[in-house]
Amino acid sequence: MRLHWLRDQRGSILLFTTVLVVPLMIILAGLAMDLAYYGSVDDELQRSMDAAALAGAGNLGFDSSVFGTARQAAQNYAIANPYRAESAAKQINTSTFTLNAGNASSGNVVLGIWNGTTRTFTPSLDGTFVNAVRCRYTSSVPTFFLRLLGLNSLATGAQATAISAPPATIPPTSCLFPIGVTQCPFQTAGNFGSQGCGQPILYVSNSNTNTAAWINVGGTGSPSATNSRAAVTAAANGTSCSGSTLLAGNNVGANNGAITNVISGTGNYPGLANCNHGNGTCSGGYFIDKFNSPTTYTVHDSSGHVAYSGHGWEVTVAVISTNCPPGAVNQDHQILTWSRMVITQVISHGVCAVTNHYPGNAWDSLCSSGLSGSVDGLFGYYECAQFDSPPSPIPAPRAALATRLRLVQ
Repeated sequence: MRLHWLRDQRGSILLFTTVLVVPLMIILAGLAMDLAYYGSVDDELQRSMDAAALAGAGNLGFDSSVFGTARQAAQNYAIANPYRAESAAKQINTSTFTLNAGNASSGNVVLGIWNGTTRTFTPSLDGTFVNAVRCRYTSSVPTFFLRLLGLNSLATGAQATAISAPPATIPPTSCLFPIGVTQCPFQTAGNFGSQGCGQPILYVSNSNTNTAAWINVGGTGSPSATNSRAAVTAAANGTSCSGSTLLAGNNVGANNGAITNVISGTGNYPGLANCNHGNGTCSGGYFIDKFNSPTTYTVHDSSGHVAYSGHGWEVTVAVISTNCPPGAVNQDHQILTWSRMVITQVISHGVCAVTNHYPGNAWDSLCSSGLSGSVDGLFGYYECAQFDSPPSPIPAPRAALATRLRLVQ
């Protein structure tokens, strides 16, 4: 008798498939559950750190007095964005996410310098050089299936860096005044900070000690009288100006000498100050009108002290890369960022346009020295302020800060 049933293997594949696939499906389902939970926690932690870094950077200013506020904002926003922690002990709170007042590089909130060119972050405590906030948090995620293999938890964490940097553009409603100011007051040992806030700015025609010069608001090449007068008029009236198309990183032409009739005026263009060297009087001009308005400007230095308080004309200017000390500023120069400048005195045909005896100023001695009729000049102060524009990713003087924050890492 032949046992055919012993050779009948129909159904074996189904049996083996059932035996192998079902456990495999269980294994894959367990892995999927562990990894899904891990991914969810990882995403939530990243969201929390992004919010914390942006909040911290949004509270950075021009000096170290804001460090405490920046740290507190970072902690508040981290706590306000919790994640699915397995226990309260691992949740983000004031005990697990500390303010890190000592600014240890391994702390939860680290203040420092972000270099967009090299994409590196360096911890710092110098109030004139901090431009970024880095927030980080580490935790662990419990496993379910993987613990059967001896793996009880998976390490997780998140890190985010946000910058509060100088603006890459001027505000969209601003008209660029055709003066470029040097970066030198903001630079120390190759680093850019905010220590130039409130420092004086001077331009005297053909002087070798200027910290400013006329620039071509249209780009490279020596600025023309016609274009400079149009730019001054736009800045004075705030009309016929849709904002400059220049960006940080662009080059502009500069002129250290006098540009005919830009200060003194000609025809229907009133100039900044139309003064007569013969009798020492001035008949009007944009600067004189602005100075005689009731508006008072108070300019602070990087430590918060008053550098100037009085009348003047607030304008938007380009901060340009020059030698330090700058000397005669001519030819093309790169725009590093932008700043506010309060013009406080103008010299036209050797005559000071207004009476402004502010203590410690840089112009009063010139006003009483009997200048030649060929001398023109412009004086003012860097007024560090917030700009409604995106931040520049490259290192630049903190002569202004962009209000639109940016995550960089």
